Amino acid sequence: MEHARYQEIAIDIAHAIMMGEYHEGEKIHGRSTLAGRYNVSPETIRRAIAILQNVGVVVVSQGVGITVTSKALAERFIKSFDQKGEIQIFLEDLKSLMDQRRENDLKIESHLNKLRGYADRIMSRWLDVGEIEIGKASPAIGKTLSELKIRERTGTTIIAVVRDGFEQFSPEAGFVLRAEDVLLAAGSSEGQEKLQQLIL
Repeated sequence: MEHARYQEIAIDIAHAIMMGEYHEGEKIHGRSTLAGRYNVSPETIRRAIAILQNVGVVVVSQGVGITVTSKALAERFIKSFDQKGEIQIFLEDLKSLMDQRRENDLKIESHLNKLRGYADRIMSRWLDVGEIEIGKASPAIGKTLSELKIRERTGTTIIAVVRDGFEQFSPEAGFVLRAEDVLLAAGSSEGQEKLQQLIL
């Protein structure tokens, strides 16, 4: 399964923490430095860091920056990624078996599709982060996150709200949204689409 660049960077940073390049309590380079290191935009780095914040590997604080919080969670994050690679190999083996055993074609294909769908849902919940800007005429303006019931209605989790260029990670349920706020949301592509409909 092919990953977006920001997903690869999140994995790379977690691996660096696991290998001791960064230690717990240590501040990681700022977004601009990381963007230069990986030759990507600051927005790409922001998504990568949002993933790591969401799984507890780092914490982002205004005026402090990006701080490593848990080597153990970084290891768990990498192990989770490795397990998903094993699922992918298993899927390929099943496809090969399907080609060899045409008499079981329908049954194997049904199992294969179910497993692929399950793996895709795991991967989507694990890594997919979208950015959605609240339009000037959005019905969400002036409402809190709890009032909108975003998780219940879309299945996505709001990891952060970007306002005037500053990120507020893990916003409270009573956080009131404004026009031009940018929501960083983790969830499946279907959930992202539902969130867009809700916000726009």
